[in-house]
Parts: sequence; C-alpha cells; structure tokens
Amino acid sequence: MGPLQTRVTHDDIVKGLAALGVGPGDLVLAHISMGKLGHVEGGAETLIAALQAAVGERGTLVLPGFSFQLVDVPAPVFDVLHTPTWASKVYERFRTWPGVCRSHHVTHSLCAVGPRAREITTDHGPDPCGVHSPFARIARGGGKILLIGVSHNSSTMFHAVEEQEKLFYCGLRNVPGATIIDEEGRQHPLPTRLHSMSRTYDFNRVNDLLRERGIQQEVLIGDALVRCLDAGAMFEAAVELVREDPSALLMTGDHHRSIPVCRQDLEEAAEEV
Repeated sequence: MGPLQTRVTHDDIVKGLAALGVGPGDLVLAHISMGKLGHVEGGAETLIAALQAAVGERGTLVLPGFSFQLVDVPAPVFDVLHTPTWASKVYERFRTWPGVCRSHHVTHSLCAVGPRAREITTDHGPDPCGVHSPFARIARGGGKILLIGVSHNSSTMFHAVEEQEKLFYCGLRNVPGATIIDEEGRQHPLPTRLHSMSRTYDFNRVNDLLRERGIQQEVLIGDALVRCLDAGAMFEAAVELVREDPSALLMTGDHHRSIPVCRQDLEEAAEEV
C-alpha cells in the first residue's frame, strides 16, 4: 500500500498559485500531472476551475491539446472538435470546456479559454512550435508557464526555441495528405510539419539557470512541486544559452537529469544531503 495522498481542494490550488504570483488578467500555459498533486477533490473539473479562478475573468488559460496519437498515421485527419487529446484526463476535459478555442495543428494544438484565447490559437502555422504558433505568441505576449508536478522536459516552449534557432539536431518533416475538419465541419488540407530529432533533448539542464536568474518560482501545492516561469524571460534565456552552446538543451549520457516534481522527490533529496 502506497503513502496516503494529500487532500487538495479548489482553494488550496488558488492560494498556491497566488503565492507564485499568478493573478487576475494573466496569460498562463499549464503543463500538468494531476496525480502528482495528491487527491484533488472533484478531480479534473476542480483543477481547471481553480486555474481559471486564479487568472480571473480577464485572464486566459491555455492547456495542451496535443494529439500525438496521429504522429505516425498516414494522411492524418485532425478534427478540431472531436480528436481527443493524448494521455491526460485534465487536457481532455479542458478540450470540451465551455468557450475553449483550439489551435489548428495535427499534433501540437493548444486549447485556450479567456479574452485572449482566439488571439493565441488563431493561425497556428505548419510547424509545431514555430514563430507562427501559439507558443511564440505566449512567449511574446507576457505569458507565464506553469509546470504542475512535471519537469521542464514537459515544457514544449523549449521546442519553440529549438525551432526558432534552427538547432543542428532539430529537423522538420512534411506530413503528406494531412487534413483538418474545422469548427464548421469542413474538411480541407492542413499543411503540417512535425519534429524530426536526431538527438534526445533534456530541458531539465536549464533548471538551475532559471532559478538563479529569478525567472522561475516554486511552491508545493498538495504533493506537487509547482514551477511558475516568465515565458518571455525563459525563452530569451534559452536562446542566449543555445547561441553560446547549440547542444545546451540535449541529453548528456544515458539519462535525463532528474529534478524534483513532488514532495517525495524533495524529501528523498534532503535525505541524500
């Protein structure tokens, strides 16, 4: 029998996010492992409602709408309203949340709700995270990134850096025959490129730099370590880093760098000191 999970309420999440500086009017992109939080009363709906409450009516919440199940499908069809998200109950629930807009990309769509939702999601270019993607708009538009119980290796914004800087290991391949069924039910071609990486990334290598520069703040909410980052400052720090060393975001050795994502990780790290 595993350790008892911490009970987490809507108010616990809102208060924790406020401690990180998330507040009314913010534009927030969140990557989430709900299981790391503990026992969230009300499940995914409580978590989404708490995230919305944290940014308020003037704020915009963005979550991944990723559909990686289509990566190897020949001539994939991306249905904006019906293609499910990949491997997350929270993301899948948010996809059908009232008022949510979804960007148009076969594998790397983002879903958003709030006053800036259409601004962020409209005109997602053919590249997953390129200069004409929601990721670039969030970085340029004063956004914040939340990592809830996940490490930087879940932060897709770093792929936007790789694409912009055209790093030597980051290629793009065309997807022949990709089509979209849009919000009006019309099916038409959707020019699409996907990542073709020759090396394995490890974005956790940047963790210490982000902390040292004050770009990243951390707090425990329930059992999860939650990181909040200034998206623009993070993006610029990563650009500076890879211009000095184009391999700075790559895995060294056989394993990704391990950084804590939950209370248990922090306790184990303390025991080792």
